[in-house]
Amino acid sequence: MNLYQLLKSLDFERLAGTEGEKKGIGVISQHLRTLGLEPGLESFELNGFESGTAIVTVGERKWEATPYGLCGDCVIEGEMVFLENADALMLNPGMYKDKIVLFYHSDRRIYELYENSGVKAFIGISSPLKKAYSFSHRQNRDKKEIFPIVMISYDFAEKLMKHDGRMIKLEIRQKTEKKTAHNIVVDIKGKGNESSLTLLVGHYDTVARSHGACDNGGGSVCLLKAAEYFSKHKPERDLRIIWFSGEELGLLGSFAYAKAHEEEIQARLKLVINVDLAGDPIGRNVMFVLGTKELMGYAGGLLKENGMLFSETLNIYSSDCMPFSTYEVPSLNLARVGGSGLFYCHTEDDKARNASPYGLQDVYEATVTLLDHILNSRYYPVARGIDDSLREKIEKYLWHSLLEKPELKWVEKYRK
Repeated sequence: MNLYQLLKSLDFERLAGTEGEKKGIGVISQHLRTLGLEPGLESFELNGFESGTAIVTVGERKWEATPYGLCGDCVIEGEMVFLENADALMLNPGMYKDKIVLFYHSDRRIYELYENSGVKAFIGISSPLKKAYSFSHRQNRDKKEIFPIVMISYDFAEKLMKHDGRMIKLEIRQKTEKKTAHNIVVDIKGKGNESSLTLLVGHYDTVARSHGACDNGGGSVCLLKAAEYFSKHKPERDLRIIWFSGEELGLLGSFAYAKAHEEEIQARLKLVINVDLAGDPIGRNVMFVLGTKELMGYAGGLLKENGMLFSETLNIYSSDCMPFSTYEVPSLNLARVGGSGLFYCHTEDDKARNASPYGLQDVYEATVTLLDHILNSRYYPVARGIDDSLREKIEKYLWHSLLEKPELKWVEKYRK
C-alpha cells in the first residue's frame, strides 16, 4: 500500500453525516478488507448540514462566501460596518445594533460578540492568499443562538470593505437536518495473554467544501498503512485502530466512542496514539504529549534512536485525544505542520496535489515505531497519568468545547 496513492483515493469532501462520509467509509473499508481485516462501524447522531452556499450583494456587485455550518437558509439585509478588530463591539455596546459586521480578527469568542452587540450577522475575513475558511456552529448551541455568519476571502473583503456604511444583502442557502455519522473500528488481536489495550486513532472527516488532504487524509492513510504493517506483524498486545468522524464539528466521534466504551476505557486502555495532520512537502514534525514528562522522554527517545526528529511538547492537543484525557489516559499526538499543504487547511485547496509522499513518510514511520515497541515490550512501558500542569488546560478546553461543565473521571491525588 502506497501512502500517497492511498491519499489520492480519499481526495474528496468527507463532511460528517453526508454522502462524502459514506464514500470515505467505503474507500477505507475496502483497503482494510484487502488486508484481511473486517472493519466495524459505530454510529452516532448529530445536527448535520450540507456544505451550502452564500452570496453577499451590494448594489450590482456580488461576492461568494462560505457559510458556517448549521446556519440554515436565511436572507438578511442591513447596513454593513467594517470593523478590522471586532473587539469594538464590546467596547462600544449597542453602537452597532442591527448592523452586518465585516471583521478580520478579535480577541473575543464570536458567540460573546453576538450576544452582547445585537448585530444582525457577521462576515469574517480569511487570511490572505487562500480561499475562504470553513467553520461550523457548535452542536449544543440552541437554535436561537445560531446566528448568520459567513467567511469571505481576503481578496473579496478588500473590495467589500470599500462599501462600509452601505446597505447590503446576505443570502445563505444551506440544508440542515439530523444525520447519522460513523466511526470505523478494526481490531488487531495480540498474540499474548495480557489484557491491556492501545488505541491508534485519527479522524477521516473534513470540514465543508474541503478534501482534507493534510487535515486529515494524511493521518487517515498513516492509520491504513499501520493496519497493513500490524496485520503482517502480529503484536503481542491488542491494538485497536479507529477512524473517527465528526472531529471537525467538535470531536463528536471520539466523544461518542468514549461514552459507549467507558467501562473498557477505565479497565484496560493504557495509551492513545493520535495522528492528525500529515502531508506537508516541507514542514516540521511535532509530537504533543498529553501525559507525563516520563512519557515524553520515552517516546522522544525511541524516535531519536530510530533516526526521527520530532519537536516534543508537553501540552494538550485540540483533537480526538481529548475525550480520553478525562480518564487520565495519556496520548501521543503526531503531526506535520508548517508547510504549503497545511497552509490550505480548512479551505477548498486542502487537496492531495498540495501534499507529497515525503510529507507522509515520517509521520507513518513514527507511528509504527512507537507502536511496535509499546505493543511488543516485555512489560507495558507507559503508565496512565496526566501531568498536573495539564489538568486545568484540559478542563478549560472541554468547557469551551462542550459549553457545559465537563465530567472529569480522574482520581484526586489527595483526599481528606
